[in-house]
Amino acid sequence: MVKFEIQQEEFQKALDLVVNVVPAKTPMPILTCVLMEIVGDRLSLSATNLENSIVTSTDQITVKTEGKIAVPAGKLVPFVRSLRPGKVSVSTKDQDIQVVGGKTRLTEKTMKADEYPALKPLKEKNGFAVDGRILVDMINDTSYAVSRDETRPALMGILWEIRATELNLVATDAHRLALSKKAMSWDAPGDKDLIVRTSGLRHLPKIVAAMAENDEGGHPITIFMSDNQLSFLCGDTILHVQILEGPFPDYHAVIPSDNDKDLTVDKASLIQAIRRVSITADRMSSQIRLGIEAGRMELSARGTDGSQSEDELEISYDGEPLEIGFNYTYLVDILKNIRTESVTLSLRDAQSAALLRPVGDAGEETGVLCLLMPLRLAGE
Repeated sequence: MVKFEIQQEEFQKALDLVVNVVPAKTPMPILTCVLMEIVGDRLSLSATNLENSIVTSTDQITVKTEGKIAVPAGKLVPFVRSLRPGKVSVSTKDQDIQVVGGKTRLTEKTMKADEYPALKPLKEKNGFAVDGRILVDMINDTSYAVSRDETRPALMGILWEIRATELNLVATDAHRLALSKKAMSWDAPGDKDLIVRTSGLRHLPKIVAAMAENDEGGHPITIFMSDNQLSFLCGDTILHVQILEGPFPDYHAVIPSDNDKDLTVDKASLIQAIRRVSITADRMSSQIRLGIEAGRMELSARGTDGSQSEDELEISYDGEPLEIGFNYTYLVDILKNIRTESVTLSLRDAQSAALLRPVGDAGEETGVLCLLMPLRLAGE
């Protein structure tokens, strides 16, 4: 038996935080549920897909009866979202849950709460704090470059290089690589390299944003490490993310140190030009050609049907002419995830990896660095 009252806005906010890890399809029906547990004057909501888990809690409730229930999320969450602001009453009887807001009522069957997977408790003694906004930026800087190839599971995660005074995040799919480095003032427990599942990390920005709405004092996150998961304590919410088995590729070996042709270009103008010429790009290779010479960049693409397109941009460059080909989708992905208005592109030749950096970044030792492998130019 569970019985409590809560404001619709508070209930929806809590459900919205946890529901994203509820799997759409699973051979375990219990995983389609949100676990609701009342202990004392707090309501905790939990959801998991066995790889990633979220637990959030609130004391903004009126408790009538303590207990726990597992409620299928498929109807509960959209129902609560549809309710008008105001008091919501939740109660159970036998195997049914009843949710009432005003004159609107939902009655649904629950599942056995005892069958819900147990989540590991946090070991608070080994946590270390960091600004959540920094983590969100670093995850956004790198997560687009992870692989979708399930035969290479390590590449589906982001490498975390945790050091006493620095954090490095690295992602790659073997065609491109994204690296974000940040100097840290924290109490990290020694050097550690972890490959963290990207699907779980992508929930962190939403959790940090929700925490910021309630806390004008900053965005502090406490990180906890265990053998198989990385956990993030964000206010009243905990995100557990699975650690993947390695090894992760030696990314240092693929970052060139002798790219001697540096150009600077307006990021938005380059994205727009790429999108225009990509209309005629070959659908299989997605190749566009960049012709670079002093002060200008010519972009072109040719389709297998004979169609072709060209565009031209002003750039800051005074080096030798160079032509190079790229997959335009990968190139645009990188550009969209660079937060500055201009970008520096460092090249060596048509066969070597290109490096892209935000303008103003201090270079390879700090900040953001992106690598993109070129495509062999058609006809060469």
